[in-house]
Amino acid sequence: MKEDILRIIKNTREYRERASRYLLNFEWEMEKGDREKAGEALWGVISCLINALYLLENGEPSTKHRVSGVFARQFIISKLGGKDGKGLVDIYGKVEKFHANFYHAFLDEEEFNNIAGDILKLVKCLDQVLSDMLSKAEAEIKASNG
Repeated sequence: MKEDILRIIKNTREYRERASRYLLNFEWEMEKGDREKAGEALWGVISCLINALYLLENGEPSTKHRVSGVFARQFIISKLGGKDGKGLVDIYGKVEKFHANFYHAFLDEEEFNNIAGDILKLVKCLDQVLSDMLSKAEAEIKASNG
């Protein structure tokens, strides 16, 4: 049991670290002016954060994109609730637009920048919730050792 929790925490941290790398990739691609790659990197940030949260909540990773999407919407509403949660769910819907834009390059610069700003707000919220949940899980492990 304890080994399972430690494995889940380790894997969750790996997802979070990957999200951090993808965020740096987003910034780098934006500096280069490659919106398609930047948007795909930002999509990856959200995907990693959602996967980390799913893993913490369910004990195993989600292997299906559709399952992750349903989880993300429900999680955002349940953990961030109310009007803020609804707004963040709407932002989550824009993440898929970035993923599609990587392949079809249909977003102009203004729309891209507006959506990116929204998604970065979601990144901040999800990362904070993830940080809090990781801290709680780690504290529970420490308490069980003492």
